[in-house]
This record gives sequence, structure tokens and C-alpha cells, in this order.
Amino acid sequence: MRQFARPFPITRLSLEARVLYTGFLLFLVLGFVSSAWLYADSFGSLSGQGAAEYYRGGATAAVPAPAVEAVGGPALELPEETAEAAPMRLEKPPRQVMETFHFHLFTVPVVLLIVGHLFMLTALSTRLKVGVITVASVATFVHLLAPLLVRFVGPQWGWLMPVSVVGAAVGWLPMLLWPLWEMWRPAQAPEAATG
Repeated sequence: MRQFARPFPITRLSLEARVLYTGFLLFLVLGFVSSAWLYADSFGSLSGQGAAEYYRGGATAAVPAPAVEAVGGPALELPEETAEAAPMRLEKPPRQVMETFHFHLFTVPVVLLIVGHLFMLTALSTRLKVGVITVASVATFVHLLAPLLVRFVGPQWGWLMPVSVVGAAVGWLPMLLWPLWEMWRPAQAPEAATG
């Protein structure tokens, strides 16, 4: 932890520290990939309506049943219940939404803290680092809060889910990928003394 007490370039980390931090960041990249899959599977797209249906319940319209023609007889109309319908979404129970929020409220900020510290060791400008960390922090907070607003206040807050996902990607991806690149890029030759 002494690296964070008196920051120095991430390129000066020991080999074992770079290997450990690389493993940590790669696990997080895989976590983000799985999060993207889960988001697409849960909400369908970057839409507020998908988030509202996920938390508040709802079902899409059933596909109309095709007419079936009997051999040598009249066409039969089947009732809609036999048509293949999209799965119905049930409203998430309040306790489930609150437990998920509670769990994420204690774990996500810790990961943000660790990733932010690694990002602070990069050679990027202070202004850029502050901007990226601010975007990641605000988007993460909004993303944690959005399910509560959608479930307990109303579906009109569904738009916060896709907005916070995009904001989190804009903030987190540089914090994950830039330290990896900077830790392992080939060492630059020192500038020749002019003279």
C-alpha cells in the first residue's frame, strides 16, 4: 500500500504487484462482460421500458395463433391461449430489490476504490483522472439507486438504468483497461542527453 501513500508511476510496480493487479483487473473485465450479458437478458435493450418491466412486472402481447386447416375440412381458429407467448414478467418483491441494493451498496464501492487507486497511478493528467473517476462514481451511484426508484417510486425512472449503464461503461472501462496497458507496455528508452 505504500505505492498509494506516495504515488509513483504504475510502471514502477514490482512484477508480483503487476501480476496481482492484472489478475484483479482481468477478473473485473470478465465481470463486466457477464454484466452486459445479464443486462441484455434482463432488460432486452438500452431502454427505460425494459427496466420498468423487469422491476415492476409486465408481459408482452401474445403471438396470435395461426389458423389450422383440417385435412378435407374447414380452417380452425385456435384460441390465443395456445399461441406461443413471450414470458410474463412478475413484479420483483420489495425485499429482493432491497437485498440486492444492500449487497451492492457494500461491495461495489470497495471495488471502485481499488480500481480508482490503480487508475490514479497512471501517467494520465490529474484533470482526466478526476473526470473519469467522477463519471464512474456518479454513474455507479445512479445505477445502484435506479432499481429502487423504478420499483418503489414509479416506472418513469426506468430511463436511469440505460443512462447509468452507459455512464458506468464510460467511467469504468478506462479505469480497467488503461492501467493494464500502462503496466505492460514496453519500456520507453530514456531520452538521449543533448549536448
